Amino acid sequence: MRRQWMIYTSWAAALAAGLAGGVLLDNMFGKQQELFLKSSESVGAMSNSYQVVLAKTYLCGVKKEEVSQIPRNELAQTLAAHNGSEIVAAEADKLILYKRENDIAPECKENGHFGISKDGMLTLFNGLPEEAEVVQTFYRINTEKMEARLSKEQVASLKKGIRVRDLAEYNSVLSTFGEFQIGAGNE
Repeated sequence: MRRQWMIYTSWAAALAAGLAGGVLLDNMFGKQQELFLKSSESVGAMSNSYQVVLAKTYLCGVKKEEVSQIPRNELAQTLAAHNGSEIVAAEADKLILYKRENDIAPECKENGHFGISKDGMLTLFNGLPEEAEVVQTFYRINTEKMEARLSKEQVASLKKGIRVRDLAEYNSVLSTFGEFQIGAGNE
C-alpha cells in the first residue's frame, strides 16, 4: 500500500510540474503574441491603404496588370467591384487578384490582324502581319490545302492581314482557318 502511495505521489508531482511549466510557457508566449499584435497594429496604423494588383488574361493572349492603392476601409467595395476575380495572394498590405476575361483585349480590338507568320503559323498580330509584332500564335496552316479550297481573295486577305474588332470576328477567323490546321487529323 505504501508503494502505491509513492507512485500516486510521484504522478501528482509530475502532473503539478507539467501544469506549472505549461502556465509559465503560456505566459511567455502570451506576452510575445501580445507584443506581435501590438507591433502589427502599429504597422497597420502606419499604412492606412492596401495595394491591389489586378492581373487579367484575355483570350487573345494579352496579359495586363493594374496596380492601385486603396484605403483599407474601401477593401470590401473594391472586392465587390472586381466580382469574378480570384484572390491569388493576400499579404498585410497587398492583395493580388486574377481574372480571366472572356473577350479579346482592347489592344486587339483596336489593331488586331490575323495573318500567317513566315513559318506558316496562323498568328494574331498587333498591326499588319508585315510589321511582325506577334500577339498570339495558334497553329501551323496547310497552305496548299487552304489555297485549293478557298478563293484567291480569302487567301490574299489572310496573307495581307484580316482585321478583328471583336470576339465574334476573332472566333470566326479561328473557325474558318481551323480546318486547315496541320496535325488536327484533317490533313
